[in-house]
Amino acid sequence: MPKTLFEHLSPDTGAKRILALDGGGVKGILTLGMLKALEDELRRRAGESAFRLSDYYDLIGGTSTGAIISSGLALGLSVDELIELYARLGPEVFGRTAGDGVFLQSKFESKKLRRALSSVLSTKTLGSQDLKTGLAIHAKRIDTGSAWVVTNHPLGIFYDPPAGGGVFPNKRYRLVDLVLASAAAPTFFDEITIDIEFDEKRRPIQKGYFVDGAVSANNNPSMQLFMLALEPAYRFGWKGGEDNLMMTSCGTGARRPTVDGKAFQGLPPGLRGVHALRAMVYDTQIQGIMMMQAFSNPKKPWRVNSEVGDMNGVCVSGAPLLDYQRMDVMLDTKPRRKRASDPVPPITEMERLLGRELDAEVMEALDHMDNGKKANMDLLLEIGLAAGRSYVDATYPDPKFDLPEWRGT
Repeated sequence: MPKTLFEHLSPDTGAKRILALDGGGVKGILTLGMLKALEDELRRRAGESAFRLSDYYDLIGGTSTGAIISSGLALGLSVDELIELYARLGPEVFGRTAGDGVFLQSKFESKKLRRALSSVLSTKTLGSQDLKTGLAIHAKRIDTGSAWVVTNHPLGIFYDPPAGGGVFPNKRYRLVDLVLASAAAPTFFDEITIDIEFDEKRRPIQKGYFVDGAVSANNNPSMQLFMLALEPAYRFGWKGGEDNLMMTSCGTGARRPTVDGKAFQGLPPGLRGVHALRAMVYDTQIQGIMMMQAFSNPKKPWRVNSEVGDMNGVCVSGAPLLDYQRMDVMLDTKPRRKRASDPVPPITEMERLLGRELDAEVMEALDHMDNGKKANMDLLLEIGLAAGRSYVDATYPDPKFDLPEWRGT
């Protein structure tokens, strides 16, 4: 029988499991490919066809596209159901541009994304009884400069504050508003406005203006979720240690953003700012991986950079503070052949993972967060499935974190 929300969140019900999901636009379908491999393996262990990731993970948190997936999973949706959502969402939301995305108007319309998400989230709130497990959504409140992480933990200080204080309880925010706030990527979508304070007659007296959580340091939300689990102020009160706490952290496909230096100098200031912001998001993402690997001993460590490598065997805390595994794939590129006589580029790790070669143009387009074309979405899903299977097997997730009721199956 699935655990209750109380059993998922209580520090007294055994080891805890966290699922952390990065932002990355339509590349979220690559994440879903990895999660399908994960769900299939855990369903095999459970011996139950109705198994969902919300049965296993005690806290699922994400940013931007990761917030969309996290909310769906926490509501008990299967990975296949979310893949169907993304197959619709890609062409519906990103099929036609509404503006230039830099100077005049955001590139896409938020109302299309709202319409697509409403089919799943409807009018459910963060306090909804439909949430099967812990949920954390990350966004950036741009008017106050604060990074928001909202959870459905009933003991959270802002979850249900005393009446009369004017603060709107987190439990009453609609999931669709929170997810849209988390996914309001500058240049792609307009900021999201949410009423956050009310007077004694319940009239709104203050609004919050939100942009994508990636604009904070939480595009990779793993560090913040780790803090939720262990920092007493968040009220989770979970225990650290590699036998008490595990985290699966999923990316959306990685590629270091580069730009020709001379071309960069010739760009308008607005476009230079876009390039710099993208580089900052990548840097904070890698920093998060580096920190989490420094506190753990991953089975398959991620290569951070050419200086520290994959940090294999490095645990700066002495004893690991958790069982951590990063799951992702490098979205490699290769030079385009301009003439038939040009040398054939060597096969990339991504192509080796797929078992076939790809055109250079196809590979280049994979990292575009707004490439909702069906062929691109299908390929991202295929890459995610192949990447997931390279991490997940009978030994990962570590069987010591299997649910107690599985041990007899």
